[in-house]
Amino acid sequence: MPGHYWEASQGRAWVGRMATGDDLVQEIERLCTEMEIRAAWVTVVGAVRHASFAYYDQEDHRYLELESNEHHEISGFVGNISIRDGLPFLHAHATFCSQNGSAVGGHLLPGCEVFVGEVTIREMKGVDLVRTPDEVTGLSLW
Repeated sequence: MPGHYWEASQGRAWVGRMATGDDLVQEIERLCTEMEIRAAWVTVVGAVRHASFAYYDQEDHRYLELESNEHHEISGFVGNISIRDGLPFLHAHATFCSQNGSAVGGHLLPGCEVFVGEVTIREMKGVDLVRTPDEVTGLSLW
């Protein structure tokens, strides 16, 4: 089965610093709701006091939730905004690095407490990215 692709153009852009203690996921979704952002690329540089993430079990079609109470640098973060259940939804994967250099990460979940977060949101125009259930994967996809 072929993939699905759409052409998008760049719209508005936002850069900013999150407040210490913010929930990483909830703050990005709040801003996107407030600014009426329906599709975007998202990147974050910073650190967290607590990390919440998941691994998707492809056979069981369920997320295995994981967390770490260590302080971590965000050593990688790639994500996008689309619409799910009528609201902006952040789909992001992040890698968190501990003091000794070991890394953990996966699908980002609410519950990541920001120590410092510099966020860039680049709006996509000309696309309508709405997540709907996909029977093959068990996920909500564009």
